[in-house]
Amino acid sequence: MAIIQSLRHIGEDVSFYNIDYFRYSHDQVKQYFTDNQFDVVGISAVVSTAYTYTRYLTALIRAVSPQTTIIVGGNLAASSEILLRKCEVDFCVVGDGELIIRDLIRVLYERPLNYQRLKATKGICFIDDNDQFCFTGYGAKYSAEEIEWPDYNILEADGSLSYFISDQIDERFYEPNRPPGHGVRAAIVIMTKGCVARCTFCHRWEKGYRARPIDQIVQHIKFLKEKHNVGFINVNDENFGADRELAWELASRLGELGVTWRCHGVRARTVTRESLLHWKANGCVSVEYGTESGSQRILNIMEKNTTVEENSNALKWAGEAELGTVIQLVLGMPGETDETVRETIEFLKRASGSLRWWKDKAPSEITSINYAQALPGTPLYEYAREHGFIGTTLDDEEKYLIRISDTDAYAEDHFVNYTGLPLLRVLMWRPWILAELDVHNLSERERPRLSLLKVVQYYVRLVGVRLEKGWGQGNAFGRLMRRILVGKQRPADWGKRYDHISDSGYFNISKGFKFAPLLLNPLTRRLFFPLLAVAMAINKGGSPLGTLRLIGEYFVWSITGARRRGPEVPSLSLRKTVKIVAAKRPAGIDPMTPLRQGR
Repeated sequence: MAIIQSLRHIGEDVSFYNIDYFRYSHDQVKQYFTDNQFDVVGISAVVSTAYTYTRYLTALIRAVSPQTTIIVGGNLAASSEILLRKCEVDFCVVGDGELIIRDLIRVLYERPLNYQRLKATKGICFIDDNDQFCFTGYGAKYSAEEIEWPDYNILEADGSLSYFISDQIDERFYEPNRPPGHGVRAAIVIMTKGCVARCTFCHRWEKGYRARPIDQIVQHIKFLKEKHNVGFINVNDENFGADRELAWELASRLGELGVTWRCHGVRARTVTRESLLHWKANGCVSVEYGTESGSQRILNIMEKNTTVEENSNALKWAGEAELGTVIQLVLGMPGETDETVRETIEFLKRASGSLRWWKDKAPSEITSINYAQALPGTPLYEYAREHGFIGTTLDDEEKYLIRISDTDAYAEDHFVNYTGLPLLRVLMWRPWILAELDVHNLSERERPRLSLLKVVQYYVRLVGVRLEKGWGQGNAFGRLMRRILVGKQRPADWGKRYDHISDSGYFNISKGFKFAPLLLNPLTRRLFFPLLAVAMAINKGGSPLGTLRLIGEYFVWSITGARRRGPEVPSLSLRKTVKIVAAKRPAGIDPMTPLRQGR
């Protein structure tokens, strides 16, 4: 939307084709670009997992509209040379595109292409007339005052406004004393751009942090209230509250507006108990941090520039302010071990007592754990290249991008195992953490203990519910399985209330199993890791052979003294220890090095 608005300011006729929202079929996409024959198509590839679709889309456009100039922006442009040489891409935009795209469009009016002017246009990558890859350096960016608010007319015309301004408000955020109100809508608002941190697993083009002026924010929210009946604000900043004084005043102004709000991307080290109480008093209902780990060693490797104590205090103060939260962790960084995972478990146990959990749901249901993904343009990606997990040729790097394409960030499909431990052991970490957290939370309220029969019944009923869901309620075999395994009678409000059997799963993984029951019986607790290993091998093996391979590797590791393999374990930030390996070139010079180094 920012690109569209910027181009319209200089008189360009711009259309919006929202493939991500509408998920158009192949035939629809083909017909659209056949009919329109655009001079220029700009593709926003926000994440590296979009590579395969971007390759497909650019090939389709080139086939049906050969004269179209194709430009790709977004974080995928960190792999610019691959896009330019392996896909039907003419230019990549690197960084804030609003200004860069204007400069590039002006040069594209000249025919034939003026390569000298292109090389003087900052923020782009292309292949020149000598078949050489060119990166022109980082371009200018808007100041905070110049950043435009989105033109919602674009979304209304496109038919996708409901994604950004929604009638659906998560019931967790209904407050007894501050209900959002009947008919009130929720809107996504971005109040700042950029981030003060440089986490070694995270990629962004922008350098620094820009906060919009408060008066502009207030005017925008007034507009949303009056035009779209918005009463709930999802603050989707990557780094909300980094300017403490500004965040304090902004909370006061939001309170005056009478809106309810929640905020993402808050850094643990920037909040205090007093600031969170102030946010709460002014309509805030939830605050989410990038906690990432309970191990100081891993926090250092990630370059989080925070401490375990600061993370613990931030969660504790959120609980004291009666603010909801989602614990967010990243697993599997280089240097992660059973020991660092145990440190994270103990950290979560200490924090859980003060957190505001959602009604009767288990803590695991509001805990988000992702496995680290090596994104191009990050120290983690360069670590993977340096140590041979990703090859150093363009062909090797493209194979990696294809492998991670179209994967959910919560899945492990993209994960590269840098730890030197068996993959099965690494995949066991997430359910282990969640099981220990659930059991600890139960132990705070009662002394739970399950008989072996109860443990077996739990999993038998869980399998029964999953079978019925898989086959459908109208399936005769599914109905029979429900009667045998689940019971003959369904409550009247079946499907509406939460149930620890039918709704068992983890945050973002509705098909996940809870393993906490295994820790509630003395026998299954002693067998917890073998049982968990078998369950995860079956679930993640992909095939009988894959399952046997995972189990075999794990068994050998177990009986050989749990020795670690792989590269030397880092103890400092990857940014300080990684070596950027140049791609193999005949001339020995890698023109991608400036992009690999990042900003």
